[in-house]
Amino acid sequence: MSIIDNMVEESKTQFEQRKSDHIEYSLLDQNEALGESGLCSFELIHDALPDLDFSDVDISTKLLNEKVRSPFFISSMTAGHAGSVNINLRLAKASAKNGWFMGVGSQRKELFDNTAAKEWEQILNQAPEARLIGNIGISQLVHTPIESVQKLVDSLNGRALFIHLNALQECMQPEGTPYFKGGLKAIEQVCNKLSVPVIIKETGCGFSIPTLEKLKSIGVYAVDMSGYGGTHWGRIEGCRSKDPIYLSSAAQTFKDWGISTVHSLLNAKQVSPDYKLWASGGVRTGVDAAKLLALGAEAVGFAKPMLQAAINSEESLDIKMQQLEYELKTALFCTNSKSIEEFKTKKVLLCRSN
Repeated sequence: MSIIDNMVEESKTQFEQRKSDHIEYSLLDQNEALGESGLCSFELIHDALPDLDFSDVDISTKLLNEKVRSPFFISSMTAGHAGSVNINLRLAKASAKNGWFMGVGSQRKELFDNTAAKEWEQILNQAPEARLIGNIGISQLVHTPIESVQKLVDSLNGRALFIHLNALQECMQPEGTPYFKGGLKAIEQVCNKLSVPVIIKETGCGFSIPTLEKLKSIGVYAVDMSGYGGTHWGRIEGCRSKDPIYLSSAAQTFKDWGISTVHSLLNAKQVSPDYKLWASGGVRTGVDAAKLLALGAEAVGFAKPMLQAAINSEESLDIKMQQLEYELKTALFCTNSKSIEEFKTKKVLLCRSN
């Protein structure tokens, strides 16, 4: 049975339940490794006498060749089921209003269900200025023609495409598809033929130096570290695994598996990449984001804080996004940095001694 046949065989009810489980379990504290991202190992150096006014600070930047209000993006979360539509509509409206890029959840359902793309049609009708980034898993990419991948991007007027790497999650998921053979070749092909930039991302387990080396010189636009330290999808699948029963125990064995967000970013700097560095995974505040920018990230993504706010209300989401931007602006002001560019070129970070 092919991977596409395997996906088709999963009933709509099973698919809906799996996605509903993902939302429910991702909100549980037990399924995140908060505090393990490596961000606590660094502190920003306070300047008590900045030579500027707070109003002088500008956190705008350029991402994917577009001028944006801040270097923040909404990390990919959920898609393709009834429960995702309201959440994604709120996220898309916030994306349009605040100018953040928004990574959508996996579009795998669109590969075998012609009606699945209607979710994005409905959302874009209400939030036409949302800056959406498509999303497909490496397991699906390997077995999907480029033309079909292009349709995924076109269905949401995507500015780019995330290809997510989730080896541990696929192993722990009862319906998992851990078929990664030929993945690097498939990534290179899609980079060469797709109409938009390709961004490779992990899903909470980060990147080693050998993996980051593999991704050099094949046309990748950026790599999103998405390291250990935030939501852990191995743990989430462990919560879901009732059959076969051993998967829940295996998920416990691997509950601390992964390379931290900070370590992944430092690994990436060591390989002198020809791609840009994005960072997510356990990022909860604007100060967290500032540290990652100081470590070399071009953009910083938030997932769980956005999901929690979006579930609450559109107003809560808007407030959260403004709060994060204000915290970043404050970090720049208190390090005497007028812009993101200036901030990244100054010595503003101190490694804490153990």
